[in-house]
Amino acid sequence: MRQRQWDRLLVKLIGIILINALIATIVFLVIAYPIGLYYMRNELLVDPMTSNLIFLSVTFLAILVFIIGFSIMMRKTLRKITYLSSEIEQIANGDLGRTVDVEGRDEIASLGESVNRMSRQLSELFEKERAHEEERNQLFSNLSHDLRTPLTSIKGYTQLLQMNRDLTPEENDHFRILNEKTDQLEHLLDQLMDVNRLYAPNMQLKKQKLNLSLLTTQLIHEMEPLFKERGHRLHLSIQPDRWIEADQEQLIRVFENLFSNAWKYAEQTSPIEIRLQTKGQQIEWSISNATTVETIEAIPHLFDRTYRVDSSRGVTPGDGLGLSIARQIILLHGGTLTAEPIEGQIICFRVLFPVSQHIERE
Repeated sequence: MRQRQWDRLLVKLIGIILINALIATIVFLVIAYPIGLYYMRNELLVDPMTSNLIFLSVTFLAILVFIIGFSIMMRKTLRKITYLSSEIEQIANGDLGRTVDVEGRDEIASLGESVNRMSRQLSELFEKERAHEEERNQLFSNLSHDLRTPLTSIKGYTQLLQMNRDLTPEENDHFRILNEKTDQLEHLLDQLMDVNRLYAPNMQLKKQKLNLSLLTTQLIHEMEPLFKERGHRLHLSIQPDRWIEADQEQLIRVFENLFSNAWKYAEQTSPIEIRLQTKGQQIEWSISNATTVETIEAIPHLFDRTYRVDSSRGVTPGDGLGLSIARQIILLHGGTLTAEPIEGQIICFRVLFPVSQHIERE
């Protein structure tokens, strides 16, 4: 079917070209014949320059007639193609379900009907996906609530069992593990709720004017003792007064996650480099540290939900949601969060804020 439509359109185009070529040839002969006849009857000699000029002028007129005729005959088709192109661009920009007006029974009309079918199908798929997203969000909320209630009861009964009785060292160890696991489950439920909230289509950030340089310096001051305890040297390159419009609470969460990630996975006593600079027309925040081969190999999956480096061994701390949440927060700010290897086994996490986020200090 499509091949036949293409063949008909090709035949139509060739026919228009041939018709206009014939008209242009007739115009050429109609103009050139009288001129030649005039010179022959009057036995006039024409110099080569004048002859070439006359020939080129007549040829130009014939070509002009061909172009005008071709444009007139193709004008309606070109107008339809331009209209379809504009409507398809509107659909591509998110106006799903938009339909185009179909006129006639030619190949362009058939293309318009195909665009309408595609637009309706995309709209239906989008509505189904949105319904599934809402169901998934509701499921997250219900599961979190249903799990949190018995978990709170477990913690309460655990505390009751520890009270008013002497425990053996072995029992103390068991209760310690039980408390750690319940705390870990509570933290995981909080993370799941955050994922549910951050990926919701109606998520709104509380943006304000923020000195990113000062915020970074404060967080480094808080984390520096932990890094020094493990023998890490901090190399800082923080440009002053880098201002952006951002949600301070959410950005703190992102940077704390990246600092914590470096503290967990950086090689012992290796230096950690933290940079904040204006790069081109963007603000770049980055943290780099030496790490293991396994972490470098896992870079393509680091932002996947629930993915943890070396998780098969069961010794990696965390729940695997931190980097996924951090990237989503940066995306909500219109920026990007990426990870890439540099200089062998050094990994660099880089946050870029767009030009629109960068503002000057008042």
